Parts: sequence; structure tokens; C-alpha cells
Amino acid sequence: MSQSPAIYQVGDLLNEMRRLMEASYPEIWIEGECSSLSTPASGHLYFTLKDENSQLRCAMFRNRASISRYKPRAGDLVRVRAKISVYTARGDLQCIVQHIEEAGEGLLQRRFEELKASLNQQGLFDQKDKQNIPSLPKNIALITSPTGAAVNDVLSTLKRRCPGIPVTLYPALVQGDTAAQSLISAVNNVIEHNQCDVILLCRGGGSMEDLWCFNDEGLAHTIYNCPIPIISGVGHEVDITICDLVADLRAPTPTAAAEIVSPDRNQLLSKLNSLVFRLPRAMERGLQRSAQNVDSLARQLVHPKQQLRDKREKLQILSKQLKGNITNTLNWQNTNIEQKQQRLQTQLPSKQISLSQANMNSLAQRLQRSQGNLFTLKDQSLRGIGEQLHTVSPLATLQRGFSITQDKDEQIIRSIKGIKAGDAINVKLSDGNLDCDITSVTKS
Repeated sequence: MSQSPAIYQVGDLLNEMRRLMEASYPEIWIEGECSSLSTPASGHLYFTLKDENSQLRCAMFRNRASISRYKPRAGDLVRVRAKISVYTARGDLQCIVQHIEEAGEGLLQRRFEELKASLNQQGLFDQKDKQNIPSLPKNIALITSPTGAAVNDVLSTLKRRCPGIPVTLYPALVQGDTAAQSLISAVNNVIEHNQCDVILLCRGGGSMEDLWCFNDEGLAHTIYNCPIPIISGVGHEVDITICDLVADLRAPTPTAAAEIVSPDRNQLLSKLNSLVFRLPRAMERGLQRSAQNVDSLARQLVHPKQQLRDKREKLQILSKQLKGNITNTLNWQNTNIEQKQQRLQTQLPSKQISLSQANMNSLAQRLQRSQGNLFTLKDQSLRGIGEQLHTVSPLATLQRGFSITQDKDEQIIRSIKGIKAGDAINVKLSDGNLDCDITSVTKS
């Protein structure tokens, strides 16, 4: 009798499958295209990771989604760190996402832009700090891979254009995790040897991942601080790296970098032939100018005897002028002295005293006359005032027949009030006084 097969309930089977999946894949990285993105109000993220042949449902719960700096969009190539489980309610395989970030060139491009902004803020791209490239270098340092295509392109171009310039190869890795440090070491070796006056930093084309070592921050600072001018020729014309931005000059390709740093031999030969052709004519013109200058100087040259005669004549003229100037100066000084003597005579103290005494006598006479006139005027004025006062004085009034009546206390009586019969009064006339007694008082 055959053994009956084990029969699972649906829930039991799905729970068993979930346990196995979670134990087998506790946390893994998965890369794919983000699609069917849903962001409900709950704050959870639901999306599907897919490639050309398959797709996987994913969920990123709110506690993880809220702290994620990267916000995915439909169509992004992403990389997630997640746990694999089974959603038993529907029997679906699902991915519980713990972390999400951009993948592929999207991630590299974001890292490139962040580093570019940081270095630009630090001033590593400033044009004012760029060094001049020598027009005819004495020795060229070539930093690249000795087995790559770039080294052959550069060396063949330099040999074709100007084979007389020595080139020193400083081998370095140009791809991989240790390539950036290898390039830094190569630049430092060039600086330490101090034999070259320009550096070519070259690599052939490739993807962004292949060229990523040229986007290293440490390499950027090494290039910026390098005392030797650096030309960057990395990748194709469309490829832009941090090294291109920091270098003193960027060339679109390694071959273009070799053409920039080396003069064209044919042009140099042409220029040399032109100089050789122009040299005899320049020398001839120089000799002609020198001969003309000698003739001009010869015409200007005067015999010593003639020079002595000229100097003697000039000395005689100056001597006459000097004598005339001395005579004129003496005459002017004598005239000036006479004028000052005349002015001094007029200012003698005896003459000043005589003038002052005469002036004082004149002033004394004028003072006496003024006093006599003043006294006469004052006397006449005083007489007039006296006559006016006499006219209005009480004595003059008495002489006209008036009298002054006083009581016993010599108070002037102006009214009958207070006067009664029997009172004694005094009547003052112009020529004497009358003592009287009141016999009666009558009102008018």
C-alpha cells in the first residue's frame, strides 16, 4: 500500500515559503528599473523592479521611505537593499526595501555633480589660478597606462610634430579602484624628479565607470597644487571629468593634448627658413643705419681749436654782461641809499620835536579862544535864564500888587476854610509884612 502524499493547507504552505525565503535571503542588493511607482497617503512606497525578462514587487514602508534622501521616479535605474519575503494574503513574492539609491550612470552622474559643486566652491576651477603652457617645452612628462592605446597615439603625434622634444613616461593605472592613487603617485613623481616643464595626463575613451578614477577628489587637489602645468586629455571630446576642470588646460582627446603641447616641426622649419632669409637683409639695414649715424656724428664733430675759439668768444660776452650787471647793480644801490638818507633826514627826532611843539602851541591858542567863546556864550545863556526865572518868581508877582497870606504857623492861606474871627495872620507884600487880626469871615 503506497504512502499518501503530504497535503498542505494554502496558508501553511505560504508561511513555510515565507520562512524559507526570509532565512535564505535575509538582506541582499538588487538592481533594476523602477516602474509602477505608487505613493499613497500612508507614506509607503510600492513599485516594481524589472529587467528585460522579469519583474519583482517591492514595498518600502513609511519609516524607511521618510528617511531616504533619494526619491525614486518611474524609469530610474535603482539599486535596493532589501529582504525577500512572501505576501501570504495573495501568495505573491515581494521585496521589503530597507534602502534605495540610484544605480549605474545615474548614481555616478549625481556623485560627479556633487563633487564638481564642492570643488568649484573651494576655488579649484578658478581661471586665475591656471598656469601658462610653455610654447616650446624642454621635456614632456606623459602620465598614462603603458599598455593602453593613448600612449601610442600621444607618442606618435609628438614624434611626428616635433621629435626633438624628449618625452618621459610615468606609468599609471587609468581604470579600477586603485587607479586614482596610482595617478596621484605619478604626478608626485614628476614633481619630485623636477625634469619636465609640462605634464600630459591622458587616457583613451570609455564609459563613465571606466573614467571614474579621473573624478577622484584627492587627484583633483594634487593637480591643483602641482607647480608644473598639466594638460588633461581624457576620453573623447564629449567626456568631461573633474581632472579636465582642474587642469591648467583641457584637450578633447589624448592626440589633441599632444598637438597642443608640441609645436609643428614644419612650421618651425618654415619660420627658421624665413629668419635665415631675413637675417642678411636685417644685417645690411643695420649696417646702413650705423654708417648714417657715423656720418651724422662726424658732421657734428668740431675741431678742438674751433671749440676753444668759440668758448673764448662766449667767455668775453659773458664777461661784458657780468661787468654791466655789476655796474647797474651798484648804481641802483647808490640811488636807493640816497633815497633812504632823505627819508631818514625827515624822520630826525629834533625835527619831529619842533613840529610837535609848533603843533602844540597852535592847539593851546585854539583852546584859549574856544574857552573865551564858551564862557561868553554860557554867561549870555545864564542871564537869559535868570530873566525868565525872575519873570515867574513870587517876588515879581508881589511887585505887581499881589500878596501872600500866611497863618501863625507860616502856612499859606488859600481858602477861608479853617479861618475864623480873632485869628492872627501875616500878609507879605513886595516891600514888607503886615501883621493883622481877622475881625470877620465872609464867603464870596
